Amino acid sequence: MPFQKPTRYYGVADQNRRIIMCIIFSKPAGVAFPSITTLKACWERNPHGAGFAVATGKHVYIRKGFMTWSEFAAIDFDRLADHACVFHFRFATHGSVSPGNCHPFPVTGNLKRTDATVDVAVAHNGVILGQRTSKKDYSDTMCYIENSIALYYKQCKGKGKMYTSVKRRANLLAETGSKWSFLYSDGTIMNIGGGIEHEGIWYSNSGFRTYTASKPDVLRYPEEMLRPFPMAGYF
Repeated sequence: MPFQKPTRYYGVADQNRRIIMCIIFSKPAGVAFPSITTLKACWERNPHGAGFAVATGKHVYIRKGFMTWSEFAAIDFDRLADHACVFHFRFATHGSVSPGNCHPFPVTGNLKRTDATVDVAVAHNGVILGQRTSKKDYSDTMCYIENSIALYYKQCKGKGKMYTSVKRRANLLAETGSKWSFLYSDGTIMNIGGGIEHEGIWYSNSGFRTYTASKPDVLRYPEEMLRPFPMAGYF
């Protein structure tokens, strides 16, 4: 079933007035988490669910489906501080607003599981048009993972080949504005696409910043563009 291309979004734009959809941040082990103010800014601009992946050294643990700010704010960030992590805040464009459609995802297996132990996790920021699937309620990212990234992962033997093949494929999408963050069990983070480094953390766009007039790279559309638009036809 082909996905429709949404014709209207609302939210934050970057310095080139490109719409910012979703935000990822990746944090190496030992780096302090963003402030609660920064986390709240990420949530408020991307309120359709959140999740995270954390590397333990032996595997990657995914926990996602935080659908309210209070649920998300209850995460024990201190417990995660010594580990490499990837967090994602969702702004839905394809697929329902639901726990299973939140990021991150495993690169293989059941993409809708909200609690999973895997080898590699991935989060995406952007829109991938033209994806098709026979499965019900799959987002564009989920289709691309299952149709492309999972196949590369299964074909590769050894992390080096996995890096090369997946990065080459994801880089093609990065040219159209997609951002990716892959987290491996040993704590290795592979970020693809232009992002922003701030206090040791990689962000996929500038939507993490608290808006002030002195920061022109975070722009808001006029108030009428910020009003929620009908979701029928997009999900």
